[in-house]
Amino acid sequence: MTFTLKTDNSTAVCTERGGELISFICGGVEYVWTGDAKYWSGQAPHLFPAVCASLNNSVTYDGTVYPMKKHGIVRGEKFRVVELSPDGVVLENKWNDETLKSFPYRYTLRVSHRISDVGFTTEYTVYGEDDMTFCIGGHPAFNCPLPEGGSFEDYQIRFHNASGAVMSLTENGYMDPALPKLDRIRDNVLPLKYSDFDRDAMIIENLPSKKLDLVSAVSGHGLRFTFDGFKAIGIWTPIGKKAPFVCLEPWNGLPASVTESGKAEDKKYAVTLKAGEKYSVAYSMSVI
Repeated sequence: MTFTLKTDNSTAVCTERGGELISFICGGVEYVWTGDAKYWSGQAPHLFPAVCASLNNSVTYDGTVYPMKKHGIVRGEKFRVVELSPDGVVLENKWNDETLKSFPYRYTLRVSHRISDVGFTTEYTVYGEDDMTFCIGGHPAFNCPLPEGGSFEDYQIRFHNASGAVMSLTENGYMDPALPKLDRIRDNVLPLKYSDFDRDAMIIENLPSKKLDLVSAVSGHGLRFTFDGFKAIGIWTPIGKKAPFVCLEPWNGLPASVTESGKAEDKKYAVTLKAGEKYSVAYSMSVI
């Protein structure tokens, strides 16, 4: 089932399956990737309680090893509608006997999508019935180039402040301290080049400002992406496919490192939540 959200100038579509926002049209322009399986059938999955690949496809919780799929346990799963209004929806996914086989805690994850005339916000709220440690993140894909034309490599990511930022690569889904750090940002600008994704995603940490613009250097048209509350961001397009989209992925948690312990509590940027508490974090985009 899908749900259509509307304002005077924009329309969005959200899904019950996966709880995703799969379309955002503003001023007649579609900004969200359409999910063409030729390149990548995904669009904007939610990553919980793991971000990207886990070491040996498993995570250790409280001394016990549990199997963990890439990106966690809620991707593609059914969410139920908690609230629905003309411009917003709140969807919920809860623990069950199957989720306990991979993540041994009782959780409720609510995903809120709200649109405006110029953009949208996606917010995650996690409620815990048990003490728990988890990673969480988004994986929204945006059309690049936009329908106005041009090419992927006409686009730049312009950071509002990238002073001191650290850029890393993943390879075969994992981080590795032996891989070289990247040095691609000049004067807060990262030009998009397909060749920079020949290994996998680029990961950026230590950004002083959690705000960036994805824009065409030719037209100046694009979007602003804000991810306050997230510690890192992944930038990804599929290896070797020259796909017409780029993912901007805000994360609390990182892909597994080949040198890590595999324990949930040792995961960099993981969130620890006490029973009875809640945790919220959000990202948003607005049209430029």
